[in-house]
Amino acid sequence: MESDEENKVTRCFWADSISRRAYSFYGDVVIFDTTYNTNRYGMIFAPFTGVNNHGQTIIFACAFLNDETADSFVWLFKEFLNAMPGNASENAPTMIITDQDPAMTKAISEALPQTFHRYCSWHILNKFSEKLDAVKYRNYYQDFHSCIWNSNSGDEFDSRWTEIVEKSGLSDNKWLESIYEIRSSWILAHVNNHCFSAGMSSSQRAKSQHSFFKNYVSQSNSLVEFMVQFKRGLLHQRHYELEEDHINIEEKAKTVMSLEIEDHMAKVYTHKLFYEVQEQLKESFKYKLELLRENETPCVCKAVRKNIDTCKSRELTYEKDSDFVSCSCRKWESEGLPCRHVLSYLIKIQDVDKLPIQYILKRWTKKARQSLVLDSDGGEITDTETLLARRTKLFQHATDAIDKAIVSDEASQLLMDSLDAFLENFKSLNIGNESGQSTVVLETETVTIQHVFNEPDQVREKGCGRRLKKGREKRKVKAKDSQGKKCHGCGLYGQSHDKRNCPTLLGKPAISKDWDLSSSSIDEDSCSFTE
Repeated sequence: MESDEENKVTRCFWADSISRRAYSFYGDVVIFDTTYNTNRYGMIFAPFTGVNNHGQTIIFACAFLNDETADSFVWLFKEFLNAMPGNASENAPTMIITDQDPAMTKAISEALPQTFHRYCSWHILNKFSEKLDAVKYRNYYQDFHSCIWNSNSGDEFDSRWTEIVEKSGLSDNKWLESIYEIRSSWILAHVNNHCFSAGMSSSQRAKSQHSFFKNYVSQSNSLVEFMVQFKRGLLHQRHYELEEDHINIEEKAKTVMSLEIEDHMAKVYTHKLFYEVQEQLKESFKYKLELLRENETPCVCKAVRKNIDTCKSRELTYEKDSDFVSCSCRKWESEGLPCRHVLSYLIKIQDVDKLPIQYILKRWTKKARQSLVLDSDGGEITDTETLLARRTKLFQHATDAIDKAIVSDEASQLLMDSLDAFLENFKSLNIGNESGQSTVVLETETVTIQHVFNEPDQVREKGCGRRLKKGREKRKVKAKDSQGKKCHGCGLYGQSHDKRNCPTLLGKPAISKDWDLSSSSIDEDSCSFTE
């Protein structure tokens, strides 16, 4: 926590052991997005989120900020790295997904120089309706959408984008030009070629998390009230994760093809991920393979869909030295899962019965969290599951000892003496201080350090204030008000419709609100009205 000269909280960061341990397994891709209206002071809530081996959204850390400047974000990212397991210079995520906030962009380049910064595609796509006029948006948005999501390579995207821009007459649109210049930071065909993204391209997971936690917190909460309510929400979220763990242990995933490789996948992957790979496995039998070329090192094949000429073929490259097949669809590189084309090669050419280990990414498996996690000081980071397992093991040993000692007075006394000696030695370990305060142990005395913070000032969020307008601006606003409501579809004032039912967008003749609708000159069959 940081405070000003009056000890008022200015920014705060926290992460518990469960979240920090989860980061060591799932922290390769992080989503960072800020939200508002979670506390009475207007402080910005900034959680770091990711995805676990069940495909669930999880929290790595959280923060409160009193502004959204580059300096505040730099402080936050550095605190985040320092809090996570391992060395701060080596534990940065592979990718971080944010919106196009300039302050975030600047801070990430400074604090996370080795991390690939991906812009949220949803935010960009959402701006098309604002940046294009209504008619252009109606006629060409689907072309842009198809170009963005269905291009198989960077070169294909570039050529299709250029063609659409020229066809639509939008060559002078500065916004389209700006997002094209940063295409390597958000377009799938460019990003998926070189960076793992865990199958995520937007910050929508973070948005859903904001919505989830706002069921527990409100803008009337103090910071203490927020922490209590937030912890309740976090416990519920983690309960869902433990439920999935239990289901994966107790229940067997449903197989449908009676193949050894399918049974092997069901044992390795969590249910959620298995069903995704299972779908790829079913589709793999619909492809035929054609040899293109082969030499000493690589073997190149083409995967073609049977009986469908319009379906695009994929190119498979088998590297003999590494015994690995890569595909031009880049599913493995971006999602860490084998695609239907690679599975087709493994089954038909290599005749495998089990999925080779080089095609299994541990973060998606049932054993994703079965590793020892060490903190920066060398201590072990444990979570609830680890503590429960340890308690079960100790309880079993204690029960065995009691069963053996109870048969005689001598054995019972020996066990009692041993337990007393253990409890006496345990005191010297200084474990389990329940006061909640920091304790520093010196050679001859114990000093308790207590920090006092005051409530923060009210924060001014982005766009929350209104500046005083000059006379000229006031006259412009007054002139617009006199013209009536503006339709953001056709751009006209004084209309009886809005963008949702704009006749221009719907391709129908416009009806002025000044017309007498009761007049017999209007053909009612040719008009449609929306309440």
